[in-house]
Amino acid sequence: MTQISEGTARFRIRHEGHTSPWMTADKLKQATMIGQVAPDAMVQQAGQPEWHEAAAIKGLEFPAESEEIAAEIKKEAIDTHPRFKTLRELLSNFLHHPVAINLVDADHFDDAELLLCCEDHFEINLPKRKVRAFVPYARIKAVASIELDEGGREYRESHKVRIEVEPCKAFTATGD
Repeated sequence: MTQISEGTARFRIRHEGHTSPWMTADKLKQATMIGQVAPDAMVQQAGQPEWHEAAAIKGLEFPAESEEIAAEIKKEAIDTHPRFKTLRELLSNFLHHPVAINLVDADHFDDAELLLCCEDHFEINLPKRKVRAFVPYARIKAVASIELDEGGREYRESHKVRIEVEPCKAFTATGD
């Protein structure tokens, strides 16, 4: 059984197809206590290949939740617009989902798939251009979260992200 201990250890959570950014043990404990981490979520410690169910980890406490409270939280999560503290936090909600980006040409947005959100850059795949790009967050000019007409139950199903960056010729397939 894994145990959460204080110090510089970093952890991340995987639940319902989402993987969180790395966080300290204190942040992980806080997230579980306020109900942001489900007991069936998987937790990984940095440097370790294994994932463990959050409920099986010593030191994590989960709030008792009635069915009424759970239903209200779920309804509220659907009805309210999420607030993101960082661009990385926003983009991580769209991992492995379609986004649009003007990586090569200032006036043309290509369809792309967001592959990874790291500390200082994100990775994106532009299948039509046959390009996988590593883009520093510092190159982002703006991010638009556009609400789609057809509603989805999750934020990423009801919105599409459009990322405007400083275009760069290094990402062209020919290198011209």
